[in-house]
Amino acid sequence: MRPAFFCLCLLLFASACETTTDDIFGIGGGGGAISQAQAAGSWSFTVQQTGTLACTGGALPNGQVLTASLDVGSDGTVNASTSSWQNPPTTLVRPLSGSVRLTDGFTDLFLSSSAGSTSAMELRGTMSSNGTFSGTLTDPGPGFTPMFGTSGCEYTASGIKG
Repeated sequence: MRPAFFCLCLLLFASACETTTDDIFGIGGGGGAISQAQAAGSWSFTVQQTGTLACTGGALPNGQVLTASLDVGSDGTVNASTSSWQNPPTTLVRPLSGSVRLTDGFTDLFLSSSAGSTSAMELRGTMSSNGTFSGTLTDPGPGFTPMFGTSGCEYTASGIKG
């Protein structure tokens, strides 16, 4: 009984001293702090329809990859004048705005059809310091009209930096 109690106490003391965003064994984690440099740069997001909304008339197909170039400020604000996104294979560069909360990686981006357009999608989720993203893309974003299709569509979005 004493060895088990001793091991339990040792584990509790060690976990009390742990200050990283990973678990006590150095794996897992996610949703922790992210630096400006880790958030900025080139990202690719792969989308899959969820079935939550109708997704009719030209919605993005499952497996579509959207690319983005993010210029993130030291406060997490995305510089809309130097950030953009594309829907390959088209080469049209479109505006992007939003923010990345650096304390926990929460990301809220708006992918617009064009400057001043009322058509935009919202990408919400979490960026991690290891260069991955997990979240949801909603077309249209709140207060906007759909970009793709004639009705709304929701997608899961997984991303990778690089």
